[in-house]
Amino acid sequence: MILIVNVCRDKLSEMEFVRPLAMLIKDHVIVHYSKVKLADRKSAEKIIIAGTALKDFDYLEGKFSWLKKTKRPVLGICAGAQVIGKEFGLKLEDFTLIGPQKVEVIKKNSLADGAFNAYFLNTKIVTGCDTLATSNGKPCMFKIPEKEIYGCLFHPEVLNESIIGRFLK
Repeated sequence: MILIVNVCRDKLSEMEFVRPLAMLIKDHVIVHYSKVKLADRKSAEKIIIAGTALKDFDYLEGKFSWLKKTKRPVLGICAGAQVIGKEFGLKLEDFTLIGPQKVEVIKKNSLADGAFNAYFLNTKIVTGCDTLATSNGKPCMFKIPEKEIYGCLFHPEVLNESIIGRFLK
């Protein structure tokens, strides 16, 4: 089972950011970040932290300390990547990217290779990380060293479903 962590403040945002992930993943459970329990995390094979709307930053005040302790692979998408960055002491910088952008993989990894276009909808990037890919000269994919925890500052559920598929393997 895959745990999809919903970080959306509004129900309408769930349709745009959580539902597309649920449609890609057969065996999943969706839990709002404010209600994630130890049992949810333990029963999950892997965890995906979904994105949310551009003006929704409530999730940055959420409790995600469990990320440092988890032994499960985690993929943070957009806001989910920002959560990972914050929990691991990385810097969040204001930088807006909206729409399709070219991404270049700069470090070999299990999620993506080469160059591809990805859909961005964000206003913050994570810096000071183990950068796997860049867009417009800025980090857009990263990995937490010595853990299977990844962040994508774009939305692979929109144009790059293969990234989600590779994460789930």
